[in-house]
Amino acid sequence: MRTDPKKNTLTDREASRPALIVAALCASYAVAFVDRALVGVAGGPIKSSLALSDSQFGLVHGTAFVALYCLCGIPVGWMADRLDRRLMIAAGLLFWSAMTAFCGMAGSFAAFFVFRVGVGLGEAVLVPAGMSLLSSAVTREKMARSVAIFLMGATIGNAIALLGGGFLLNRLGPLDLGISLVAHLAPWQMLFLIASVPGVVLALLVARIREPRRTNTVGGGTGFRQSVSAALLHIRRFKGAYGFLTAATACSIVLSQAQAAWVPLLYVRKFGLSPGDSAIAVGIMFLISAPAGQWTGGVLIDRLLARGVAAPSNVVLAVCAVMAMPAAFLFCLSDQIWISRSAYVVFNYLVFAATPAGLTGWQLLTPERNSGMTIAILVSIVTLIGVGLGPAVVGWLNDYVFRDEAALGKSLFLVILISGVGCCGVALAGRRAYAKAVGERVCGHRLSGPGSAHQME
Repeated sequence: MRTDPKKNTLTDREASRPALIVAALCASYAVAFVDRALVGVAGGPIKSSLALSDSQFGLVHGTAFVALYCLCGIPVGWMADRLDRRLMIAAGLLFWSAMTAFCGMAGSFAAFFVFRVGVGLGEAVLVPAGMSLLSSAVTREKMARSVAIFLMGATIGNAIALLGGGFLLNRLGPLDLGISLVAHLAPWQMLFLIASVPGVVLALLVARIREPRRTNTVGGGTGFRQSVSAALLHIRRFKGAYGFLTAATACSIVLSQAQAAWVPLLYVRKFGLSPGDSAIAVGIMFLISAPAGQWTGGVLIDRLLARGVAAPSNVVLAVCAVMAMPAAFLFCLSDQIWISRSAYVVFNYLVFAATPAGLTGWQLLTPERNSGMTIAILVSIVTLIGVGLGPAVVGWLNDYVFRDEAALGKSLFLVILISGVGCCGVALAGRRAYAKAVGERVCGHRLSGPGSAHQME
């Protein structure tokens, strides 16, 4: 980072840069999750309007989103190691906002599926480019908290989608704009059109933040295949550390994404709430629990790391997964709405306390020179499992195993139980490998090289 030559200290403008970057990334993630979460918020009206089965709803919520999100995340990671990351994020914002608007005009399962694929394609930019920005702007000691704030954008966006979407669903009526393409819009369609606007505004603001100087850059002649090979070679070299942490992170994402897709509809079916009232209730509970959980998780990982605890990310993943299981049982299966709601707050707090663990753990394992590519590969893997399979498996269980819409709570709890047990087991199994890999980086600089000294402070 540039210093004032007269004072040999950071200028005020530069000193505020990390905070500005973290805030911009948080806001971008909030917009992304508003667009992503509206499918769950308006699940009932969408299913009715497009005549979807539970299995089809699971597909458009998760599988459609990850179809190109995962595939394109890897070349996007390569670009994030080379190009202006601010402009990449701004372009992504514009694209996924446009696709969100098109979702609001879809009239069939096929059209909605295609536009959801487009939303995933645009959002594929955010995490690789965002994490690459953080690696340039934030020190190792503050990495977990910065990641937690970045990820808080997701919970804020989810809460906005639930609260705002529920409010609008209760108050909007069909709208005839007098234009054949968008005539007679249903309230759920209007939600998607409204949600597309903030992304356009934010894209203009993100493009104006300052791109931090990379401290360990990749040679301009390194091609895509060579970059992928280098990232895979690095992952393979420390496959025990990366493998167990990535598996645990995938299971953790299933815990958060499966319930996010189905909880609003669960309260509609189980307790007879309207879609709007259900979304508002879940939004309030989400806002109470998720941001607090993410902040707690980030601070806890930083403190465990400072105290020399081996593999703090693995520890947090395992503890949170185990503690969340009793609460999951109650919120999914209780016939008393106040018990279900209380347990959901506890469950959501614990699940989201684990969310900073994966990205933080990968960041501490990965050299900055190819962090965009490496993290893009890993994010693609966990997103494919957590988002692509989690919601879809719940719908499949309901349609083909329990064969009863009223059994949604059972289907959801079964997926949560299997994922929670798996998360705890693989996280604990990988502690030794992770501690060994990080020890080599900190003691011998073997992972990051001398150019990343700012992260080793």
